[in-house]
Amino acid sequence: MILNNRNYLHQLCRWAGFALLSTTILSCTVKNMQTVASDISKKWRLTSAEIKGGKFVLRVYYRFDRAGAPLHIYLEGDGRSWLTPSRASYNPTPSNPVGLLMAARDNAANVMYVARPCQYVSFDKNPNCEYHYWTDKRFAPEIIKSVSKVIDRGKKMAKSNDLEIIGFSGGGAVAILVASQRKDVTGIRTVAGNLNHEVWANHHKIDPLKGSLNPINVAKKVTRIPQIHYVGLLDKNVTRRVADSFKARAGGQRADCIQIKEVVGVSHTKGWAKLWPRLNKLKLPDCLSD
Repeated sequence: MILNNRNYLHQLCRWAGFALLSTTILSCTVKNMQTVASDISKKWRLTSAEIKGGKFVLRVYYRFDRAGAPLHIYLEGDGRSWLTPSRASYNPTPSNPVGLLMAARDNAANVMYVARPCQYVSFDKNPNCEYHYWTDKRFAPEIIKSVSKVIDRGKKMAKSNDLEIIGFSGGGAVAILVASQRKDVTGIRTVAGNLNHEVWANHHKIDPLKGSLNPINVAKKVTRIPQIHYVGLLDKNVTRRVADSFKARAGGQRADCIQIKEVVGVSHTKGWAKLWPRLNKLKLPDCLSD
């Protein structure tokens, strides 16, 4: 019996050590991701801040050079949502912040990057962060509300009246959902945007995002806003079918406000930042005055 107790204690210590090691590795990984973002912001002259919006405190990086000029808002992708197909991540901070890299390369007078809830910010400051908010509830109403309130703050800081919203991957979904609830958005660009997560989930044969709003359900509300949706020809995560389904739902004469641009040589995460200065120069459809 004593031997069994010793074996039990030995196993317990082994598991405790493993848990401590896992926590340490996770902490170091998140810190490295934060360092990557910090280095990008310093290189491209972006200021860092944490802004509370609704239930969450969001990380933003911004550069405001001309008060009153239109504000370009960049929304990050879903980040590190899953460790394995069946195991959610402990922290959704992205290892490759494509949205931030794109924002850094935008030469507009006023630019603000908005990370998604629970990315880059300590969970001590975000007690509402739980894994549902980067898995099935990643586009929940409270997420959209939080992002929109932070955008309001950015507008005041930049003294801007008009917005152009640019969203990468899941940030594209957030861009559409946010725009559908606002009256100050003059343009939308999505890059590898998840504009219909039902089609996306079916493609990957995974469970639907039951706790999330779906951009396709507000497609008709944003048809008056000029849009370009960029699709990578090598993207096996969010395929062109997703963008096509969104445009088809919009329908009607206003569908000419929605353009889909295929981009050669880029996958879901690779190639966008390098090409963004050129892609960002493509003129949005001229349909606001129709």
